[in-house]
Amino acid sequence: MKRLRRFWKALDEVPGAATDRLEWTDVLGAEWRDIEPYLKSTGRRTTSVMCPYPGGDGCPRRVVTGANGAIRAVCGSRPRMCDALDLKAADVTILALDRAKLLRELARAFDAEPADRSVGSGRVMLVGRHALAAGLASPILLALPGPADPLVEDELRAAGLDPAGSVVLVPRPSSLPAPVQARLVAAGHQVIPLSEVMGLGANGIEALQPPAILLAPIREALAAWTHTAGPQPVWELPSDAMWGELTFTLVADEVLNVSFRSQTRRLEPDHLGMKDGRSGKPTEAWVFLQALARVGGSLGPMSPDVVEHYKKDKQALTKRLREAFRIQGDPICWNRRTRSYQTAFVMRDERPKAVRMSSPRR
Repeated sequence: MKRLRRFWKALDEVPGAATDRLEWTDVLGAEWRDIEPYLKSTGRRTTSVMCPYPGGDGCPRRVVTGANGAIRAVCGSRPRMCDALDLKAADVTILALDRAKLLRELARAFDAEPADRSVGSGRVMLVGRHALAAGLASPILLALPGPADPLVEDELRAAGLDPAGSVVLVPRPSSLPAPVQARLVAAGHQVIPLSEVMGLGANGIEALQPPAILLAPIREALAAWTHTAGPQPVWELPSDAMWGELTFTLVADEVLNVSFRSQTRRLEPDHLGMKDGRSGKPTEAWVFLQALARVGGSLGPMSPDVVEHYKKDKQALTKRLREAFRIQGDPICWNRRTRSYQTAFVMRDERPKAVRMSSPRR
């Protein structure tokens, strides 16, 4: 796999990762043809180009267009310090890094769910989220500080830096100020210089090692954090699990069978944090779950006062289910058209008929 050291260096040195084609070819050297697909035209032309002898009063060379359309770069120093340069329109066209393309390829390389929208400032962008388990994912950010002012942590936070642990990708080891990098690492984040771990392969920009190896530090940190931060899940589901794959079957007043991809587990109110510690009875959230089971997961239509009556129970049940399974999204949705609460999972009531009929209705 081909290394791209000049490309990563250019991202640190070219302001805004945008300059004219002539300068790109100079700074990229032998990597120009490999990187050209990652640059796109801005539709603008530069008004000056680099000089071979920078430092004179007339540098850089001005770009002028003659009456016949010919384009030349002329030295403004007196006496002239460099020769005029005949150019083509393509030479003076400003090309910018195709950030969207780079973000897509980085998301693929780090096995991250791509961001569904642009997040972050011009210097820090959200690549996506690398999932460890259901509901547990680490944001991956791309920071391109450039040669301007040093990057500050507020820019990273604005793009989605998660206090629980994030991955910050930078072009080179020296891209971030040493104090900033030290604070990030001390806070539990992982900083990865792309120049050390990426290369150009058959499918574009690729990682030199599998994501599980490259992201081992953040994966271990997240796993440790889950065991110290709040309620633990009752079932560690895979990262791509969805509510629609779960089937909840109420088989007794205080027994719920939950099925997921051919596996089934038996749960009771206390497993889900739905038992009152003082009375030993199920909480109102469990009673609401029973009500949903009785109607097959669709409770309604409801008048506004009934909706208000159920509001706190719905919120409590949603909170407990998210803690128990850590799946993204709302497990119980409101359907405006039918004015009903509907479970995102399959809900069944297989209690004996006599038990169902005798259960209290709210």
